[in-house]
Amino acid sequence: MGTAPETISPTAASDLPANVPPERVVDFDMFNPPHIDQGAQEAWKHLHDPGMRDLVWTPHNGGHWIATRGSLIQQMFTDFEHFSSECPFLPREAGEQYSFIPTSMDPPEQRPYRRILNASVGPHTIDRIGDDIRETARELIRDIRATGSCDFTKEYAEVFPIKIFLMIVDLPLSDAPKLKYIGDQMTRPDGSMSMGEAIDLFFEYLSPFIDARMEKPGDDAISTVVQSQVNGRPITKDEALKICGLLLLAGLDTVVNFLSFTMHFLATHPEERRALVADPQLIPTATEELLRRFGLVSDARLIKKDITIDGVDLKSGDMVALPTMLYGLDDRKNKCPMDVDFGREEIDHITFGHGVHHCAGAHLARVEIQTTLEEWLAQIPDFEVADLSRVGFQSGIVSSMTSVPLRWTTG
Repeated sequence: MGTAPETISPTAASDLPANVPPERVVDFDMFNPPHIDQGAQEAWKHLHDPGMRDLVWTPHNGGHWIATRGSLIQQMFTDFEHFSSECPFLPREAGEQYSFIPTSMDPPEQRPYRRILNASVGPHTIDRIGDDIRETARELIRDIRATGSCDFTKEYAEVFPIKIFLMIVDLPLSDAPKLKYIGDQMTRPDGSMSMGEAIDLFFEYLSPFIDARMEKPGDDAISTVVQSQVNGRPITKDEALKICGLLLLAGLDTVVNFLSFTMHFLATHPEERRALVADPQLIPTATEELLRRFGLVSDARLIKKDITIDGVDLKSGDMVALPTMLYGLDDRKNKCPMDVDFGREEIDHITFGHGVHHCAGAHLARVEIQTTLEEWLAQIPDFEVADLSRVGFQSGIVSSMTSVPLRWTTG
């Protein structure tokens, strides 16, 4: 794996908060981690290198803790008394501007909004558009196949799941590039706007659509939200905006990025790819193994009450990063975690989150991933990376790949 993230110098140690032991401090910027050229998950995996503690501190992004091991990450996701979703993103100033619900709430306040979220994008969504999902994937791949090459990220991963999502919420497909750019500024910001400014742009975009659905609802997810009740009263427009903003962010980012990691892996590992081509019934299990190996999200929590964990005193007001990928890559949870093994007997991951904020769209995401694998491998069973120099990785609240150039023989 190479060298671990470096510890800080003795001079820098004098600037630490009083509750941070110097031996816990690492030089790790979640938006630009060391070794990102090796891969996004590989960069985070260095936090498991020999000598690394289960809980470390980084001075980057305002200074925050990082839980590096699965059991600790799991504990912090479920203990909302001490670890609050009130500030769910890093850096803290971005998390404080984040206002989408219910992911910025803790129980019991979170619960009625979570029920609305479940009603809008739960498993029943597949009953309504399942055939459309498969036909959309099939047609898109058919068009791509004839060219003999593509940038999978740009031509499929950023098209297929976004097209499906915009179908679910009944928003114009032509708006996808603009919406994705705004969403990217929340999860992998380039400095062009703040979190608050990006959220305001989402609200500005959504506002007329929410007004229209309140007046004349349809059978889409936004209409489901605006017709909902919260504790026996009609939902307000402000609440609807904050729920639909979350839907928009989730629908434009996570599956988009996961598909690129998946196809890059299959392009560079022909043995595993051929196994799926030979036996498509492996695809559901393979999907779970790929979800484990290529987790993307690093949520955060605000510490609300002092607590001692792993021998360290965490203070109210501290922030902690909870990288879901490090759960799946923890060798205490999964043997040989960096290996992709479609025959793995027990696949343990929290790639869709854990606890009360487990991803409401997880079922839809799995269907999109499995459908992509089934349709792509049926039409383009043999392919490779066309230009390794163009492959790039980004880390952030949601990790991503900038490009996956593929080629294959047509005929």
